[in-house]
Amino acid sequence: MDNSSDNPGLQAADAVPVRRASGLALVSNPLRLASEGEPMPQSWSAALADLASFLGIDTAFVPAPDAAAPVFAPWEGRSASAFQNGGDGLPEAQFVASYCIDHASSAAQHRGGVDVMLISPHPAACEPGEGGLPGIGTLRAMIRVAIAEGRERIAVIGHARQVSAIAALRLGDDRSLCPDDTALDILATEDAIPSLMAGSAPWDAIIAVPDLRSIVFTLLAETSGVRGPWPMLWHNRGLRRVTCEVKGEGTVRLPLDAPALIHALALTLKAAGKADPALRLHDSWARLRARGVTTAARGSDAPYATEVTDGQFIALLQGEIASGGRAASTWRALKNQSMIISGSQMPRLRVISSTIAN
Repeated sequence: MDNSSDNPGLQAADAVPVRRASGLALVSNPLRLASEGEPMPQSWSAALADLASFLGIDTAFVPAPDAAAPVFAPWEGRSASAFQNGGDGLPEAQFVASYCIDHASSAAQHRGGVDVMLISPHPAACEPGEGGLPGIGTLRAMIRVAIAEGRERIAVIGHARQVSAIAALRLGDDRSLCPDDTALDILATEDAIPSLMAGSAPWDAIIAVPDLRSIVFTLLAETSGVRGPWPMLWHNRGLRRVTCEVKGEGTVRLPLDAPALIHALALTLKAAGKADPALRLHDSWARLRARGVTTAARGSDAPYATEVTDGQFIALLQGEIASGGRAASTWRALKNQSMIISGSQMPRLRVISSTIAN
């Protein structure tokens, strides 16, 4: 309480300076995000502010470009078909990765869950005159980002005429590329489609050449039931942009999609080195999902589901964040790379393809 008004003799100039003890001080390390063009829609901005508050993280938006801050625009829906015909109008990147992620509700475990990473080189990163093939550096970068998430079964899907050329890159001779429990299948579209259509694709990560990305994306979306927007990361020597991937044509401005925002934010936090809030965010979503709470874009586990609006989902999630606890379901995207590769002897890859054998 300030008593200076009660004691005229005590003035600010007469106050004795307080000696502060030296010691450690907590310095805030905000999550730096870049913005460009149109501002984030109010519904997305309000939901992001609520999640950041409950996670106890500060967010700082800076103008793009900023080498230390990715452009954060999950409301920006990018079409998978835009990677065809040279990818005109796509943001700059070396490669992109989007995530098909869902956990079944506890009452509908027969549906199982899905956790697949879909990767493609940017069309500009493919060598001209080679049938749209990515360069060896880009292909290895895509494989490494999948392995960094502990994805043990990786497919490289190309046109039939490309399969032999991809195998000829001699990826299997690089003993520093992946652990011994990682399998790499190089196969043509015709060999991959039966597994993709059956909804039982045996891969944790799929690398698709740009021309085939839309086909693979559509099949995964339909068979998994994750038909809403997928969080989409644009990599170019680090994370450069965060958007969502959608079906259709062109670029669209998406209404608030709670799962897309939650997953995009978790991935961005992980990339920024903030693993703890990323895990808390995912675990809170997984616990809510396990109870059958869903949104319209995620489909329904009827009769076990409780469908709510995206705004209501964010509000319910805040209660989960506050309560803490861990979810039974994990997400490979949030795994720790150093834990995955610890102790591995890094032997050569296994290149498997029925097409090559023919």
